[in-house]
Amino acid sequence: MATRAAYMEKNMKELGKSSFLKFTLFLILISYFYNLAVFNYSITGNNELRLYDFVGMLILYHFYQNRTFLLMFINNEKYLYYLWTFIRWSMFMMIFTFFISYLNGRLTWILRTTLFMYHFLIFYFSFVFFLILMRRGKVLKQFVYLYIIMVIIAALVVLFQHFGIVPYLWSDLDRKAYGGFLSGILGPNKIVLGMVMYISLVTLIGVFLQRELRVNKIMLLAGILFAMIALGLSGSRTSYVGLLVFLVYFFFRSTGKFIYMSFILGAGFLIVSMYNSEIFTMIENVINGRIFSKISDPSLIAQGNVDQLYEDLGSGRKNLSLKYVDYLLTHVYVVPFGSGFNNFILIGNSAHNIYLTLINEVGLVGLFFYVRWLTSYFSLEFTHFTQLGIVLKGLVLATMVTLLFGEQLYVYRPVFAILGIFLFATAVLLSPRYYKKT
Repeated sequence: MATRAAYMEKNMKELGKSSFLKFTLFLILISYFYNLAVFNYSITGNNELRLYDFVGMLILYHFYQNRTFLLMFINNEKYLYYLWTFIRWSMFMMIFTFFISYLNGRLTWILRTTLFMYHFLIFYFSFVFFLILMRRGKVLKQFVYLYIIMVIIAALVVLFQHFGIVPYLWSDLDRKAYGGFLSGILGPNKIVLGMVMYISLVTLIGVFLQRELRVNKIMLLAGILFAMIALGLSGSRTSYVGLLVFLVYFFFRSTGKFIYMSFILGAGFLIVSMYNSEIFTMIENVINGRIFSKISDPSLIAQGNVDQLYEDLGSGRKNLSLKYVDYLLTHVYVVPFGSGFNNFILIGNSAHNIYLTLINEVGLVGLFFYVRWLTSYFSLEFTHFTQLGIVLKGLVLATMVTLLFGEQLYVYRPVFAILGIFLFATAVLLSPRYYKKT
């Protein structure tokens, strides 16, 4: 056992010094934020390949070259092993997707499913590499600085769009499908901008509060403020719910730090408002348009009528969920093992609820693997990095709540690289547990 651990440690130390791998990971992190197409092709119409589709080939190369000890590392960490188990189960369930696609004459669905699994593997293997490289404090800071820069760039593009400086960047097809909402380079769907900024905001708060990481506070505050502004402009109600749940959790787990951050951010917003108050007017208009104007009766809030509020604000999610429940009840044979990864051919659409979607695709078995992965974060101990532990668990809890309203931690096309960014964010919060000074 000692020899095995020494072998794994030696190889991880060597891999951690690889400039080529570090460069590849810099590119993959950038690609998570730049989701505009870099290559167009046509199989079923207007199809696109993105930057991470190409950088991902390098990620797979790195993994293949180091697969022996990387698999040891994966098996050694529960949160890695549990997600790997879910991925392997999903890969097995692709057999059923291919078979059903063939029977229904949907052969292009086979290519689509293969591409989605490719994305899943890219995001996962990148997560593994991030964990290994960020065991060194110097490298951790480098990735955090790049992360902050990408958050600021993505937020600035959205701001410039609202000011009329940058045009709408997506296709006419996307404009029609998603209402032409201004979401910069992250994706035409509101959920992408919202979730990326929510995840980034929470992660940067954790890094800001953990002084031992010694990341520049001014840069962190800039990243946090830009993330909050872009989140406000996203119009993503699901992301707003995620932030609200996190703040409630954070308040009860670390009240003093919550008050401290509220004071700091309040001062930051005061400075921004003095410079340009129009930004907050735009945020107010977006929130009013996406939330308050949608509520049929304002007294519902005071009454706490959650059911009717969900009906008003859920964009049809309630009906979709009920449709899925009815489908599963009348097709009980699907429930234990599912009908195939990325397979909603027979029902026609996803549930906009990851838990129902997973039951349909990979069954209760797959759902168990998936939930076991997420809940495994709660058992982690953070003896020397308490704030990172609180923030990580708050992020996971809040995100699990948001998954009642979408599939953002999955690999469907409309959510682009949200899963990749979530895994990177958790790697940032987790890595100091292995912290090694250079």
